[in-house]
Amino acid sequence: MNEEFVLVYKGSFIYSNRIKNELINNKISPVIKDSSESARLAGFGIVNDQQFFIYVHLNELKKSKMIIKNLRI
Repeated sequence: MNEEFVLVYKGSFIYSNRIKNELINNKISPVIKDSSESARLAGFGIVNDQQFFIYVHLNELKKSKMIIKNLRI
């Protein structure tokens, strides 16, 4: 991934979806990486990992961390 983006969360679908929605509501554009969807699209089938990764741009890092902290996830 581009060096201008930073991982702010790694975890389950439910929490990552909540964080994604809250970031979008605060005008932050997160990049979501779904390992099982990537595997499916590449033809490897479904991976049991079910890990979701949320990345944000460096300029939005501080605000994103505060939002996630306030969610208490």
